[in-house]
Amino acid sequence: MLNAYAIILAAGYGSRMKQCKPTLHLGDKTALQTLADAFIHEGVTPLVVTGYAREKVDQECQRLKLRTIHNANFDDGMFSSVQTGCNALPDDADVFFITPVDIPLIRTRTIAMLLDSATQTDVDVIHPILDDSSLLALPDFLYATEAKRGHPPCMRASLKQAILQYSGEGGLANALDQHVGSTQYIPVIDSGMLLDMDTPADYENLCAMQKLYTVPTMQECYAIWNTVSLPTHIRKHSMSVADVAHIMLKKLPAISPLFKQTVIAGAMLHDIAKGMPQHAAVGAKQVTEFGFPALAQCIADHSHLIPAKGAVTESEIIFLADKFVEGTNKCTLDRRYKEKMACYAESPEVVAAIQQKLQEAQAVLDKVNLAAKVDFNTLLTANGTT
Repeated sequence: MLNAYAIILAAGYGSRMKQCKPTLHLGDKTALQTLADAFIHEGVTPLVVTGYAREKVDQECQRLKLRTIHNANFDDGMFSSVQTGCNALPDDADVFFITPVDIPLIRTRTIAMLLDSATQTDVDVIHPILDDSSLLALPDFLYATEAKRGHPPCMRASLKQAILQYSGEGGLANALDQHVGSTQYIPVIDSGMLLDMDTPADYENLCAMQKLYTVPTMQECYAIWNTVSLPTHIRKHSMSVADVAHIMLKKLPAISPLFKQTVIAGAMLHDIAKGMPQHAAVGAKQVTEFGFPALAQCIADHSHLIPAKGAVTESEIIFLADKFVEGTNKCTLDRRYKEKMACYAESPEVVAAIQQKLQEAQAVLDKVNLAAKVDFNTLLTANGTT
């Protein structure tokens, strides 16, 4: 196991934010705690570089039992804090990360993947990238130029001296680019690693994202598509299902942002294992492995579902939206299932199974229609569906 440290830069003025960014809250944790906990979860020891608002940041670090290193020259800019952190790296370090405190929503799986790569390669620098192309995954040779590079980079401890001796021109990014010949890019499913909080608007956005953190963003859905090499026709089908789900959500009362994002993400990802035996169960396992266990039940339920008592569930909307789409075309339930029954007319057992599925789908539709006070068969037909 590698000895790993994370240099967290918390020395800046935060002039545009006009508040002490490390101690701003995201849910029930501060930004610093959120970020430090992600590293600690993966066995990485945080080292916090302080500067401006030293006393306040020190108090938070004492509360969290984090080691601090003060940069007396923080006024010289962020790279001076980078060098202060590097200078304080313990001698037993094998690898280290560097990241600003104002990019706090880095997923633990991203850190784990970087560490795993560091154990399997001897390159000096490993960058996490987000490949959120919606149509086709990027080829490896375009990772450096076309993918979105995020935080935190992972570096060999042997790079410490090179960073300490670097002039600072262009900051850490330029310093690491001097080692492009010994650099690796790792695709991850993490849009939070791209987002900072330089302004109050940025902070509001991160607060909103933190509330939805258990569910993938649209960028992360695309990244999952690319991770599993999802075929184009299934991508198009999934987009059509998400479109129908969106129409349904607009008609349902009192939908929370988390409910909405869960439904849309579930619609986008319901068929990620299409073509495999028991693809719904396999897809549920995959999204769990990707770090989104809260979405697993929705994926597992999308093929067969008996409506539950009580309020409409996310699984029911995803299940029904999928049934309203044949390929990329919207269709009524009757058309979808009766066409299938006609295809298997000479096989009574198959027809009986299809009739059972139609009854299941109709039961879910009746429940959702009642909640929305809308007949979705009629609504979809009015939108050009036959």
